Amino acid sequence: MSHSSTLSPSPADESWTVSGHDGAPLLVIGAGPKAIALAVKSHVLRAVGFDVPEVIAVERDRPAANWCEGRGWTNGRQPLGTLPEKDLGFPYDCAVWGDSQDPVMGELAQRMTGFSWTGHLLDRGGYARWIDRGRPQPSHREWADYLEWAADRVGLRTVIGEVRRAELVDGGWALGVDSGNGQTVVHGCGLVVSGPGPATGVVPTDGDRVLSTGDFWRLTAEGLPEWARRVMVVGAGETAGTIVRELALSLDRDVTVVTPRATVYSRGESPFENRYYSDPTGWAGLTEADRREFIRRTDRAVFSQEVQRELAPAANVTWEPGRVVGTRHTDDGQFVVDLVYAQKQRRLPTDLVVDATGGDPLWFGQILGPRAEGALRAALGGPVTRDGVERAIDASLAVTGLPAPLHLPNLAAFAQGPGFPNLSSLGLLSDRVLAAYTPSAHRESARSRTRRSPATSRTEQTGSRFSLPSTNAGAAHP
Repeated sequence: MSHSSTLSPSPADESWTVSGHDGAPLLVIGAGPKAIALAVKSHVLRAVGFDVPEVIAVERDRPAANWCEGRGWTNGRQPLGTLPEKDLGFPYDCAVWGDSQDPVMGELAQRMTGFSWTGHLLDRGGYARWIDRGRPQPSHREWADYLEWAADRVGLRTVIGEVRRAELVDGGWALGVDSGNGQTVVHGCGLVVSGPGPATGVVPTDGDRVLSTGDFWRLTAEGLPEWARRVMVVGAGETAGTIVRELALSLDRDVTVVTPRATVYSRGESPFENRYYSDPTGWAGLTEADRREFIRRTDRAVFSQEVQRELAPAANVTWEPGRVVGTRHTDDGQFVVDLVYAQKQRRLPTDLVVDATGGDPLWFGQILGPRAEGALRAALGGPVTRDGVERAIDASLAVTGLPAPLHLPNLAAFAQGPGFPNLSSLGLLSDRVLAAYTPSAHRESARSRTRRSPATSRTEQTGSRFSLPSTNAGAAHP
């Protein structure tokens, strides 16, 4: 199989020569943290002699766009929900590539620290100031700056446009990309679906009284209307938590959180829970019930402890258990939300509703071509369901049984570990994915070549003017 051409046709020919699996790149939909972590690890691995694919991201906006204001997911001022030391290389464990005593592994880890959060601060001259301020959580905007810095340093190649079709072709993947000025086809050996996809929600939005997450952040940038004094937020995850914090603390609105359970729970963040996020060793040995309970208590429909602490003194936040089944205007002019809980329906008046229940993790199914969709159904042995996909995720975070790898880290928590869908183990995620394209025999050959190669300069090793081991202490997750 040959993948000599990466892009075809292109309105402006550009050199897209790549190295790696038969010369074909690894394609990533979205240029966010996962894509950038993969690009950094690929860059570093190739620098020490490993034959791994180059990474090409397809992004409709810009790298790290979802972490910036104006893109519909944040206003940029919200604090990061994960410790910044859990950065693009965390947990800096090179076990996938060789024995920890091998000098090549030390070089690999050292090079990766050049792309760490602290490496970024050192390169920008802000490290001492960050330490002196007590190592505060960066804002989403500051985290975006870090991600863009790393993407720029490794030269992440990005195709700007929206993916309209993903199809299996000749043992690889072909993405049909709409750039707004025409169609481009991007070919690769594997495909990673990294983004959250479009926000779906559970309530039909109208952009007026019922807002999606994107509608909310766009409206707050313009100025939330004064008539919206009572706001109902549907959802109890971290997306909802940031919206509740903005409404209650920054905008001084009365907020009711609609949660599917008895109350708004806080996220478990002790060392016992966090260990599985950083190191999922033993995860697959847990019972299914325990794995799902763990994910439910630590990552789904829970507010972070930081958000809980900030909201604790607020008298303008309450909650209602239930499921929203509709919204409507009543005959007396009120706008109400219909809730169902314990098979009983209630009606609650409000001024505004924000649906913060997030996106559909199976959104990629909408862009699969007929061959890809048929192959996925065959691999799952039936319809494409969330449970079916979650059970089929292998160690490389890909669906087992497809002719070309389809990596779905956002659906890998149940089978492989809770840290893969979020920011908790980006370094391990990139190791798992890239190792799938490098057989163990090739890894040994690469290590042997590296041992015989002359030493490189410190700047070349780290990718930064400075290098400082990341202070990987603690472990929250987004």
